[in-house]
Amino acid sequence: MKRLKKENEWKATVLAFVLIPLSGLAVDVYLPSFPSMVTDLGTTSDNIKLTMTAFLISYGASQLFVGSIVDSFGRYRITLYSLLAFIVTNIGILLSGSIFVIIGLRFLQGVAIGFIVTAKRAFFIDVYEGAKRKHYTSLITIV
Repeated sequence: MKRLKKENEWKATVLAFVLIPLSGLAVDVYLPSFPSMVTDLGTTSDNIKLTMTAFLISYGASQLFVGSIVDSFGRYRITLYSLLAFIVTNIGILLSGSIFVIIGLRFLQGVAIGFIVTAKRAFFIDVYEGAKRKHYTSLITIV
């Protein structure tokens, strides 16, 4: 990876810390909507829980193979495409009236967030060394 200028390094670091908690946000914001989704979609609570299961399985499993893809195609482009996919799937979920479509879109969201989180974590390993790397990677856990 090319060495970043100090100003760009700081901006990229802030952006990474903003994007890493996206996985938790995608769960925490979504959970309170479960009861109203049962009513609005006319489905069972088990089907609604399946949307979360699809998200978590795809998020976890995608991280097994994402690293090599991110290394091959670059962290920046992958992150942009993944953010776009996350936005599009959110809009799709908002407009969908089918629980099965929502399950599929939540699966895609899990993959997209897997790409984002993996790319942003790798950013710290690429850019920082020594004590700074330890400091920032420990902050990732807190964030």
